[in-house]
Amino acid sequence: MFRLPLPALCALLLLASPAGAQIYTWTDAQGNRVYSDHPRPGAETVELGTTNVVAPVPATTTRSAPDNTERPARESFYRQLSITNPAHDSAIRSNEGDLTLTIATDPPLSGSHLLKVSIDGAVNPTGVPGNGAAVQQLTVHNIDRGSHEIAVVVVNARGEELQRSPPITVHLQRTSLNQPGRGGANQAPQAPAAPRAPNVPRPGSGG
Repeated sequence: MFRLPLPALCALLLLASPAGAQIYTWTDAQGNRVYSDHPRPGAETVELGTTNVVAPVPATTTRSAPDNTERPARESFYRQLSITNPAHDSAIRSNEGDLTLTIATDPPLSGSHLLKVSIDGAVNPTGVPGNGAAVQQLTVHNIDRGSHEIAVVVVNARGEELQRSPPITVHLQRTSLNQPGRGGANQAPQAPAAPRAPNVPRPGSGG
């Protein structure tokens, strides 16, 4: 009968048997050493060493290369994007509610970008495209009187915001039509009527 060496037999029995199964050995009638996981009278137990368990190596997560076809919406395209005039906390007098801004960009505003004005967080729909100049001017009309937070915004052709300047605060002063005596503010003043001499008839009265 063919017999496996003891180490090989033990390894096969461990693989084929449930964890923790007992191994038995005895000598048969022909004097051969027999190993089995089933006990029999006169069999001896085989003490097996501790089984070494090797943890599997975790699979390496493959990170896809970044997609550079679209730039992040908040990437800085310009080293400088700021309102240079008026200064922060300026009082602006304009009865029409007009506000003219001077904006500096470095590098100059790209021809594929638009420059728009944000007033108190609301972006004005109109804007000016880049023309190769480092300084741009924008005028916003009919702004309500009072204090406003002003910023300029760079958008692309799809209207996506790319960059925003630090905001400034301006205080717009304009005449309110609700003030007493301001209803005819745009009318020229009229001279008072000349006094009439007593008992002198008015012209055209026929007296």
